[in-house]
Amino acid sequence: MTEATVRAAALNGWDNFCTLAPGLETIGSLPCERAPGAISLAEFVHFSESVVNRTRDVAIPWLVGVHYDLASLGQVGDAINAAGKVGTALRRLVEYFSLLQDCTDIRLDREDDMASVSYRILDPEIWPRHHDAMFSLGIVGQIIRRGTRGVWEKVEFSFEAKQYEMRGDIGKVVCAPCSFGADINQIRFPAAMLDLALPETDCKATAAAADVRALSRTLVDQRRRTPLVERLAQVVYRDLNSHGIEQERIAREIGMSSRTMRRKLAEEGSSFQQVLDECRMRQALFEFRTRPDLSIAQIALRLGYAEHSNFTRAFHRWTGMSPQAWRADLARNAQ
Repeated sequence: MTEATVRAAALNGWDNFCTLAPGLETIGSLPCERAPGAISLAEFVHFSESVVNRTRDVAIPWLVGVHYDLASLGQVGDAINAAGKVGTALRRLVEYFSLLQDCTDIRLDREDDMASVSYRILDPEIWPRHHDAMFSLGIVGQIIRRGTRGVWEKVEFSFEAKQYEMRGDIGKVVCAPCSFGADINQIRFPAAMLDLALPETDCKATAAAADVRALSRTLVDQRRRTPLVERLAQVVYRDLNSHGIEQERIAREIGMSSRTMRRKLAEEGSSFQQVLDECRMRQALFEFRTRPDLSIAQIALRLGYAEHSNFTRAFHRWTGMSPQAWRADLARNAQ
């Protein structure tokens, strides 16, 4: 699979906060461009982790996101800034996020009187990835605060990382209750905030430049250019532990019949089962690294196996070892 990338503009603003940290004059080496205007997502995540580790300031990624200049995102930023309401701005961020960053699941959901924006990098080999989430949710927080004029009530957060891994009191940084060890990074807030108007000066400044239809066409073109194996893998990673992995449903979501999907996968030298097995194997190794408290049976269920014995056989086929032996080796190496 091709390397996941993120817009190089994601680096904007970090130096403004890093240079304020005592004894730190530079943020060090930056990720290199992999394509015009794009950098490695794995390198960017590592960069955000290293900034917090070096400065011992857990607030930096959040502050960069809250103060991030959305105009740096080009047409996507224009579309967000031209939105008249908080909900419209968040929907545009979510809808066009794949034009900014690969291999990421970002969603806007509404349930009863609460709404949420969730964010998770899908590549299981990119870890740790704690402070990249702080940066991305900071951008979401910026949009919400524009609508509330700075008011921050009944907002709560959840993070994939354990509390001790975040290296600081995150609750004090975001001024809201936080929970940890979740399956996804998320900010929840009253759904009424979606209907709040954004400042007219923000909207009028970019309304003429925003071309949402052009963005939609660009998004369609990008999906067409992406190999089917990669598109399928991202859906599988997204749905493991939350939905049943069904060929028919996934094919419909991708926009084709299951028969057409099988034929196109064969043309790329793969199959649905091969993609599913590869995703399950990589996700299993991720689960062992990040969730040592879970039993083998619980991990099997998270990967979509009804019986953990089926998972044990599959894992032995992938690695030549049983899950128990692999976990024991992992624990020994960590000592």
